[in-house]
Amino acid sequence: MKQLDAIIAWTPVRWAELRPETAGQVAVLPLPDTEGAARRYMMRAGASSSALQAMSEEARIARLFIDFQTLVVRDGLDPQAVHRAFLAIDEYRFRIAPDTEGAEFEDPPEED
Repeated sequence: MKQLDAIIAWTPVRWAELRPETAGQVAVLPLPDTEGAARRYMMRAGASSSALQAMSEEARIARLFIDFQTLVVRDGLDPQAVHRAFLAIDEYRFRIAPDTEGAEFEDPPEED
């Protein structure tokens, strides 16, 4: 799914007492969240932010990787779990190192 259609929802590890069922977990959900799944988590980013729509493409992509860093470093989520969740976002898959599991080419290289 496109970044502009992806809600990133998570609960920091340190908030286990507040939301034990989702502490340390992340989900990437489509907008609109018709089932309300994002409400199970304490934090939301991505398409749930109106500011994202106004950003340039470069700023949105930077925001995506800043969000990744925030979930991992500040909020204590497992980097591989965050990586697996973020693979649902096209812009993430197309911009991670091409030899990373789950990476894709936006424009696949031509074969000889």
